Amino acid sequence: MRFAFSPAAIWSVIDGARCWRLARDAGDPVQPTLYKRLERWGAGLLAPVFDSVMSLFEAGFRRRFQAGSLSDVGFTHDEHYLLALLEGAGATSIERFDPTLASTMRIALRSARIMLLSVIGEVVGIPSVRTSPPLFFAGVESQPLASPGTVRVHFGR
Repeated sequence: MRFAFSPAAIWSVIDGARCWRLARDAGDPVQPTLYKRLERWGAGLLAPVFDSVMSLFEAGFRRRFQAGSLSDVGFTHDEHYLLALLEGAGATSIERFDPTLASTMRIALRSARIMLLSVIGEVVGIPSVRTSPPLFFAGVESQPLASPGTVRVHFGR
């Protein structure tokens, strides 16, 4: 499945990647620095997600992530590549990853997609879909989830 993120999500990803690079290079604490930067977009909760994906990117490809400066309008090759991975278009590129980290990166990318769709949707004013109670609340009745143009999904018994 391929995801298509909104411009707000794309800029949050790029801004997060650039901030991550700057924090790492400066020796600053990465997650608190990322949180402060991303919170400008209302997306501070994405800090651990970005830290994980970016760290895995470098470890898996065995090279430094090349990020643009915070004020650059254009994207670097690595920034385009990161967006492709997050959108699912670069999934076959994981094959060039360190084999011991490929499955971990796939999980990190799935987690990042979920978090991006959740957090960025809230930021741009798309109300989150009302979720049913967690499955471990067995005695609670669940409600079907529906969004325009999608298949109805029902969680529960």
